[in-house]
Amino acid sequence: MLDATYVTDYIDSHLEQRQVNKIQHGFPSPRYWTEPTIAADEITEDRRKLRAAGQAPDVFLYIGVPYCIKTDPGKCGYCLFPVEEFKGNDALEDYYGYVEREAELHRDRLSGARLGSAYFGGGTSNLYRPAHYLKIMKLVNRLFPEIAEGADLTLEGIPQLFTRDKMQAIRDSGMNRISMGVQQVNERLNSLSGRKQTTRHVIQSLDWAREFGLAANVDVIFGWPQQTVETMLEDLKTLVSWDVYDITHYELNVGGPTDFALNRFHELPSTLSNLEMYRVGRDFLLDQGYEQHGAYSFRKPGDPTSKDFREGYRPQLHDVADAVGLGYAAISFFGAATLGAGRSWSYINQRNLSLYKAAIDEGRLPVERAFRHQPDDWVLATLFRHLLGMELDRVGLRTAMGVDVYEEFATVWDGLASRGLAEITPERITLVGDGPFYTPMVSTLLAEERYRALREQAVDQKKATLVMAGEGAGDGR
Repeated sequence: MLDATYVTDYIDSHLEQRQVNKIQHGFPSPRYWTEPTIAADEITEDRRKLRAAGQAPDVFLYIGVPYCIKTDPGKCGYCLFPVEEFKGNDALEDYYGYVEREAELHRDRLSGARLGSAYFGGGTSNLYRPAHYLKIMKLVNRLFPEIAEGADLTLEGIPQLFTRDKMQAIRDSGMNRISMGVQQVNERLNSLSGRKQTTRHVIQSLDWAREFGLAANVDVIFGWPQQTVETMLEDLKTLVSWDVYDITHYELNVGGPTDFALNRFHELPSTLSNLEMYRVGRDFLLDQGYEQHGAYSFRKPGDPTSKDFREGYRPQLHDVADAVGLGYAAISFFGAATLGAGRSWSYINQRNLSLYKAAIDEGRLPVERAFRHQPDDWVLATLFRHLLGMELDRVGLRTAMGVDVYEEFATVWDGLASRGLAEITPERITLVGDGPFYTPMVSTLLAEERYRALREQAVDQKKATLVMAGEGAGDGR
């Protein structure tokens, strides 16, 4: 357990630092994913064991597109995801053929599994022509003959690429939600990303979604260059006036060789301004009748098309998860506390499109690297997913995983509670007040001890490799 003084000092020194989302891929960070492949047959066996025991979760399916339209600055000025520049529909059709072949590699492994939800992302998934959405859903139905009632089937896209024909084809395919990355309603601020989206594009896409009975989620970002509390609030007021029931309002991640990090960092609001934007935005949406369902997710009751959409992934059991990612750079994770040491996995597909295709051509899963979880790792991965919902069920997690998440990390929770960022009861731990804004900081503290061990392990492995290399050189090999 972390020393209480360390926790106190860490919290105090990070309350005014920029928050960086460390929970995107769960635990641990992909930098520690060093396994070159996965034990696919082992995972298949474990899936079957869980199904036989009645413990198998519904599967979350992700299908990705590598392509985005060209912008100036590149990658919309801020995106940290691996993407390829869109070269035309022929390249997209060729890529999708590989996705279909990858899906076939999984079909036997997923036999008997039920689909709980699906997210079609990227890249930019509404680059496809209208007829292609039915092809995507046919692939989904081949993999999963059984789809859970009320399953959320979301296609992500940007407003300027939706058309009425596309929206109708999306609905006719069986998909039931669109998620639009609007990022900024304000056209001047949006233009800093190089995107050509207009307010009219957003309004028209929302109108088409309503016409065809599709739920619609809108993503907007705060902490954008040159943004103020006033311009942020004006965007939210506009979305509310358009009757957008689901709004994801999240802080800009700034890093890497992006234009915003290299050329506009001086234009970014301060961390304290970002915190004020979070508070003002949250309070405004709550006053307008929205409910906060996650650190960044707000929903207004009454939408006749509403689904249980939570950041594209909804935990169903406390200790079991099965997410299958298809396509370039897709993330997958599978595991359960009951499986024991080393039987739970996270892995990422190739982020080099040529290598992705080469693996499929050779008839093998296109895994770039993977991580085999130990029990402590899977506990942290589970906590990270549940933190997105701002609440940890102590009783349920203790029953499922044999761990009291308060006792395991007491100094962290006590430190947060003393600053009004968390509430602790015998039943649950809840992030309150500004707590959700600091979710990245919370996740960092929870993982600190395990990360120390992983860093030491990496150093030991490097030393062992150098020793072996030296011994090999010494005997002439």
